[in-house]
Amino acid sequence: MNKTKIDWCDCTINPVIGCKNGCPYCYAERLNKRFGFIPNWKEPQFFPERLKQLNSKTPKTIFMDSMSDVGHWNKDWGETIRKAILSNPQHAYIFLTKNLIFGSVIQPIRLEPNIFCGRSVTKQSDLWHMGGEGYEFLSIEPLLEKINLPDFDIRPAMRTLKAIIIGAETGNRKDKIIPKKEWVLSLVKYCNKRHIKVFMKESLRELMGDDFRQDKLPWYEYLESETRGN
Repeated sequence: MNKTKIDWCDCTINPVIGCKNGCPYCYAERLNKRFGFIPNWKEPQFFPERLKQLNSKTPKTIFMDSMSDVGHWNKDWGETIRKAILSNPQHAYIFLTKNLIFGSVIQPIRLEPNIFCGRSVTKQSDLWHMGGEGYEFLSIEPLLEKINLPDFDIRPAMRTLKAIIIGAETGNRKDKIIPKKEWVLSLVKYCNKRHIKVFMKESLRELMGDDFRQDKLPWYEYLESETRGN
C-alpha cells in the first residue's frame, strides 16, 4: 500500500489509473504527466496485481480511487475488485466519484459497514446532479465558489451524509481559485445544524486560522469500534 499525503486516509491503492472527467485542476492527471503511469489519461487502465496489497493484516483506511473515478470502472474490473474487498474485511474502504453512479464494484456491496462512498463537489451546479443514492460523505475539493447545500427533503441523497471534507485548490494553475473564509464557514454552519462531521484539509489551515477543524471521520470511527469489539 502507498502511504499518502491525503490527510483523511491512511493509504491509497489504485487498481485503476485514468479518468474521463477532464477536470482542469486534477492533481492525479498532473502526476500522470510527470511519471507516465499510463499513456492516455482519458483511457483508464486496470492493474489487478495491486489488489494483493489488501492482504495486509493491519487494518487501514484505504482510498481506492485517488487516481481514477470509480464511476468509470468497467464491469469485469469491478467484479475482481469487489471479490478482493470482500476477502479483506479488516480494512475500511473509501470510494469517490463525480458521476451519478458508483459503478459495478460498489452497487452490490455498498451496504457493507466498511464501505464508505462519497461524491465530489466543487461548485453549486454539481449539486443538481445529486441522484437518489445516498452518500456517506461529500468531498468539496477544490472549493471553487460559495456552495449552498440543499435541505435533506429537497435532495434525499443528502440524508445519509456523515461527513464533509473541504479543501482549497493546490498547485500553480493559471486560473487557480482561492476560496474565501466565509464560503467555508457557511458549510460548517450547515454541518453543525445537522450533526455532520467537518474535515478541513491542510490547504485551508492558514485561511481558517482558529476556525480550522478536523473532526474524526466515519471510517476511522468504524475501525476503532471494530478494534474495541475484538
